Amino acid sequence: MIVVNCIGHSGFTVESETHMLLFDYWKGVLPRLPAKKKLYIFVTHSHEDHFNPTIFSLWQNHPDVHYVLSNDVPLGEAKNRGVTECVVAEPGVDLNLGGRLRIKALPSTDLGVAYLVGLGGRNIYHAGDLNLWRWNDMTEQAVFEMTMRFEEYTRPLRNFVIDTAFLPLDARLGIYSFVGIDYYMKRFRIRHAIPMHFNGQSDIVDELFYDPSSREYRDKLIKMDPGTRVSIP
Repeated sequence: MIVVNCIGHSGFTVESETHMLLFDYWKGVLPRLPAKKKLYIFVTHSHEDHFNPTIFSLWQNHPDVHYVLSNDVPLGEAKNRGVTECVVAEPGVDLNLGGRLRIKALPSTDLGVAYLVGLGGRNIYHAGDLNLWRWNDMTEQAVFEMTMRFEEYTRPLRNFVIDTAFLPLDARLGIYSFVGIDYYMKRFRIRHAIPMHFNGQSDIVDELFYDPSSREYRDKLIKMDPGTRVSIP
């Protein structure tokens, strides 16, 4: 079993018996970070709604902290706060952190990377901003190029069963808000999915639950608001 805490927007922790993973902390109240568990802090990219430099101070109150950063995150702030070791995740690269975690970094259709993390026999996927970003004012050519990139970048996920996936669901896309998460859920083997990146506009999650497009996978969706906590078997 893992325990997921929603911090807000795209920020989550995933806790196992031995590890705590913190993804894309931007703002909000952090849950307790047990000192007896290895703490891995992930940043998918440097957009301000995914990255807060205060994460580089967490090592001061935890004995076993590891940072995994996309290659666009500036390292100067980390050095200024005394962080001596960061793993930089390049798009398309697989990382094995001393046999403790297996990490696959996928390119993003926006900035940075998405992470597929192997932890204790489970696969946990945090998409960051790897989404099918289809905006109302896009040209046909731009829609085609975005779709091709999204399909290419997510293709490696076909080789895995994903136990828990954190997937973007952005209300700003209007009538196209569901196309990315719909693709993820219908093309890949995902057991549990937690929508994210709706920045407090949780009505969009309710709309997805009742939209006909989600009929075949809505029982796999988990709605989480900031400050909530859920156990996933």
